[in-house]
Amino acid sequence: MLALASKEWRLRLLVLAVLLDLLAVSLVVPLLPVRFRELGVSAKALGAVSSVYSLSQIVGGLALGALSDRALGRRGLLLLNFVGAGTAYAIVGWPGAGFAALVGSRVVVGLCKQTMTASTALVAELTEPGAERALWVGRISSAAQVSWIAGQSFGSFLNTYSDPRYPSAVAVALYVVDF
Repeated sequence: MLALASKEWRLRLLVLAVLLDLLAVSLVVPLLPVRFRELGVSAKALGAVSSVYSLSQIVGGLALGALSDRALGRRGLLLLNFVGAGTAYAIVGWPGAGFAALVGSRVVVGLCKQTMTASTALVAELTEPGAERALWVGRISSAAQVSWIAGQSFGSFLNTYSDPRYPSAVAVALYVVDF
């Protein structure tokens, strides 16, 4: 019975970690175009930055997948994800961040941001195939969706009615809690 309670507890913590992680992401990501426009970046250059992020995510997914299988484990991968994303979003909120720093932040977050992949792998390790696994994958997906909706709304509110750097500060704080 204790092992069952421990497994349930770990799965619930995993859902909470996904919720906080993607809440942090959704606070900052919608405001990135505003940050780049503040620096006078063209739409074409912004598209190139998005491509750099996507390429970084592919490379990071491959490298971190292998690393999590061999050395880090799934939990270690999630912790690396939280540290990398927290660092990247701190750079986004840093007032002195120029174009190169913002591009660097997108590369960092692209390389290490593998929350959903690691979370789904953890669910697969902790649950039996069938209804139990489907339930927990559904809960993780629901947490992701709720986070995305709430985070964008809250981030927009912070950006509109306070300092535009606050969404990044709140995101970093969420990553500290997540860690």
